[in-house]
Amino acid sequence: MKVQSTFLVFTILVSTLIFSCNNTDNAKSKKNEENKTTLNLEEAQKGVEKSIAGFSEALAKGDAKSAANFYTKDAVFMPNNAPIVTGRDSIELALAGFIKAGFTKLNVESTWTDSCGEYFIDTEKWTLSNGKITMTGKSLVVWKKEDGIWKQYKDMINTDTL
Repeated sequence: MKVQSTFLVFTILVSTLIFSCNNTDNAKSKKNEENKTTLNLEEAQKGVEKSIAGFSEALAKGDAKSAANFYTKDAVFMPNNAPIVTGRDSIELALAGFIKAGFTKLNVESTWTDSCGEYFIDTEKWTLSNGKITMTGKSLVVWKKEDGIWKQYKDMINTDTL
């Protein structure tokens, strides 16, 4: 009796593992989803360049709210020598600080781009000036489309100068 019940439990466990690990259909479905989210790198880069221009223009106008709208709702901004800023509203406050200090002249140059699924990844060299002080630095930005517009999803900046 004990051997039969042990065998039955073993058979149920093995059957459960076999059927739960059979991901053939799931793997095909996942592969199809990946193919749908593969980006056209050239088109994505043009969209990102348009967003960078819009972001720079918003800073030049001193409009923190418009600048923050170039970040996703759940974005993460990691400024140099400062705490992590999470969410568009908090990023708006951080950008308002830059603007209040007069840092409104931004120039960005992409140095490397790639994509991963639905994300566009960009490394950049930048300068940010208030007319008296010019900071130079680099950034690593993960972009994501939100509402049809490429927006900064994860943005980490680091200055070369103080």
